[in-house]
Amino acid sequence: MSAKQIEGAKPSLLSRIGGGISRTLASNLRPGAGIYSLGYGVVGGLVLSGIVYAGRTLNILLFDHEYYKLQSRKRFYEKQLLFSREQDESAKAHYLAALAGEYDPVATRMPFKPLDPKYRF
Repeated sequence: MSAKQIEGAKPSLLSRIGGGISRTLASNLRPGAGIYSLGYGVVGGLVLSGIVYAGRTLNILLFDHEYYKLQSRKRFYEKQLLFSREQDESAKAHYLAALAGEYDPVATRMPFKPLDPKYRF
């Protein structure tokens, strides 16, 4: 059949439904209609959230120096930890030196026996 409609014939069911949908959309997609206002609000919200997202990204990229603060604090903590370990090591060495000063090898020998060489410094 040709694409031309026969005069006097009824339009098909699909063309009537399609025409009704297109008329409804055309009447509701004008400024002032409810669906138009909802769509306008949705698009405006998406644009605004995109701008906020881009602004936050730029703020973090350009003005966020928290990373540098944390790195500095970590370096300071490592230096402090090394210093305290050196202090502990020094204190233990002094303690061992004090113990060695009080070491009496004669007290480790059996009575009336010679001192075993393994107990000498």
